[in-house]
Amino acid sequence: MTTPAPVIQILDESTVHLIAAGEVVDRPVSIVKELVENAIDAASSRITVELSTAHGVISRIRITDDGVGIPSDQVRIAFLAHATSKIRTGDDLLSCRTLGFRGEALASIAAVSYVTMVTKPKESEAAICFRITGGEVVECTETGAPNGTSITVEEVFFNTPARRKFLKSLQTEVAHITSLLESFACLYPGITFRYLVNGIEKFSTHGGSDLSDIFRALYPSDAGMMIPIRGEDGNTVVTGLISLPKLVKQNRQRFLIAVNGRLVQSPAMISAVKRAYGSLIPGNVWPVAVLMLAVPPAEVDANIHPTKREVRFSAERKILDLLVRTVRRALDDADLLDLPAGPDEDAQISLSDLPSPVPAPIRYGSVAAAPVTRQVCEATLAGYRTTSRQLLQTRLQESADEATKDERFPQLFWIGQVGGTYIIASDKTGALFLIDQHAAHERVRYDQLKQQESLHLKTQELIAPVVLTLSPSEAGLIPSVLPVLSDEGFIIEPFGQDTWCVRGVPVVLGRYEDPETVREIIGTILSEDEGPVRLKEQVLRLVACRSAVKAGAVLTPEQGMDILNQLSQTADPWTCPHGRPTIISFSCQELGKMFKRV
Repeated sequence: MTTPAPVIQILDESTVHLIAAGEVVDRPVSIVKELVENAIDAASSRITVELSTAHGVISRIRITDDGVGIPSDQVRIAFLAHATSKIRTGDDLLSCRTLGFRGEALASIAAVSYVTMVTKPKESEAAICFRITGGEVVECTETGAPNGTSITVEEVFFNTPARRKFLKSLQTEVAHITSLLESFACLYPGITFRYLVNGIEKFSTHGGSDLSDIFRALYPSDAGMMIPIRGEDGNTVVTGLISLPKLVKQNRQRFLIAVNGRLVQSPAMISAVKRAYGSLIPGNVWPVAVLMLAVPPAEVDANIHPTKREVRFSAERKILDLLVRTVRRALDDADLLDLPAGPDEDAQISLSDLPSPVPAPIRYGSVAAAPVTRQVCEATLAGYRTTSRQLLQTRLQESADEATKDERFPQLFWIGQVGGTYIIASDKTGALFLIDQHAAHERVRYDQLKQQESLHLKTQELIAPVVLTLSPSEAGLIPSVLPVLSDEGFIIEPFGQDTWCVRGVPVVLGRYEDPETVREIIGTILSEDEGPVRLKEQVLRLVACRSAVKAGAVLTPEQGMDILNQLSQTADPWTCPHGRPTIISFSCQELGKMFKRV
């Protein structure tokens, strides 16, 4: 029996609208983005965004502006698909400077929610109140209202319940909206933005300010490490702010790129900026940046995707070269003296980055090294004490040592250390071993933390609490990650608006832990969009990494052997928690081949 071929048919109009809406509106932040862009295109000088939450979801979004408004006879047309005042023909795309032009936003939002628009042009005597539900008009009447437009969106995805299931937690969805509005505030410092959640003001900016003032208001702890940039190449201009190399982040959340005022995603431009930093920052972190490119509209194509987040340039190489030159020139002109290294998740340091000590013979075991231009220096007293404290804090339980020890791990003997980073050792067969001291100790720390989960010995109170001043988007995420952080040994309490106080940290971090490390751990966790289980694992890895012996720390033979002995007692001594190798070996046969003896 053959199966009949499926019948091809044309979808009904409501289904087409729902499918099209999914391309533009996939979560609440998409609604805010589209409506705020419309308000900016309407020449608004003030934009207010209000969120209301109930029962663990965003129940209402309201965007109010003082822009030009919509004439009464065009309000109904504005909610039709592909209805726009921005362009008339395809040729207009070559000169269009507005953020919107596809005419899909209002129709898409109205297709999946309840929408109420109140709008009044300056020349009109009365405003129009227009209500539309799931694409069906339910009211269109005159009312009183100030000049401008107010749009209220309620019951988002009421007719597409499956999409609601894919939304993140309330805190995460609100944080995405907060982060977006922070971006708009930076890109449009001439507009006054006001943002409220459940009637509580999260932030506000003053129109007419410059970018530096806006950045200082939103990110006060980072503003002092930002420098302005400006570069031109013909009709293309790049302006904005970039961070000094001492300020880096573990993700690209604070890396904003705008082309003609539109937020875009461009891996090529990000790569160009990182290339300009070169070796000033590690390869797996990102600087903080607000980059604004003004490009002739005819040279950029924003009509690639309905969200308009991707763009193509007709002269991409020229723009990338301009970015590299501009960022390098700003960094060259900046004062980079006494510049600390940016944090690296695995603390990888190039040997060329290490300081050159005074040449002197070094004796480890029975081998004396001859003086050379770059020589490993003796451990200082302060460094010796720091390393000893870190090693003493790392002691796996004896009962677990025998159960978890990998029998394949060899018995090693200390030979020396290279560049304050790699331990050189040998075994009874004469094989050569290179051990990454940071990766090895990080593995020990990680196993210790896993053991302490069952011992409930996690927290130590800080003598001097660490105060965290967060951006509004970061502060909004703290409640969602607080249970995981508390479970891992952090004691964090509110300390004013967008400010939190860390009063306790995991025991493994140590009594003298640098407050910057605590800030870095919390900041990295807030940037992760993970579930509780993976977030908990991320906390363990970060705490293990930040509390381990660092690359660049000069070890005594006793300290080096202590790391090797502790590594041999771990469940998986061959890699660090991030997957990097801890140990590399060369057998006598392999060494013989290298020297062409065999």
